[in-house]
Amino acid sequence: MDHKPKFCKNCGEKLDPNAEIRNCIKCGIEVKAIVVKSLPYKSPGTAAILALIGGLFALPGIGHMYARKVGMGVGILIGGFILYSLSLAVIISITSIRAYEAQYSPTGNASPLPIGLMIIILVLVIGYIALFIWQIFNARSVTNRFNRLVKTTGKEPW
Repeated sequence: MDHKPKFCKNCGEKLDPNAEIRNCIKCGIEVKAIVVKSLPYKSPGTAAILALIGGLFALPGIGHMYARKVGMGVGILIGGFILYSLSLAVIISITSIRAYEAQYSPTGNASPLPIGLMIIILVLVIGYIALFIWQIFNARSVTNRFNRLVKTTGKEPW
């Protein structure tokens, strides 16, 4: 069995297994006793796509879970689900109240929405959209940081 290292423990540089040099070409550290077979890698594109698809189905934070930031992913998931659910509940409630008012009012028209209610809807919807967009870019950033730390240390950072 070959015990020559495949990656430098210090900088993560791929090493030539056939080379007789005992030092890493990139950082110069001695590499004779280091054994790292392969480094875990997470695709930033996959993290972003998971975040996008999850967010479309009211499940933001899945991209963070993919990058092994499970606590952060669960926090985003809960926050996003609350914003999405409240937005949906308010919109459905208003729609059904307005339909009821239109059906039973003498003029056949529903009264206009109060400005406060419109602001609440706007804040909830904009809040979810902002969270949705942010978590896509942040999942990609977290995955890049994961890969950088793995390459530097030779092990998973979190």
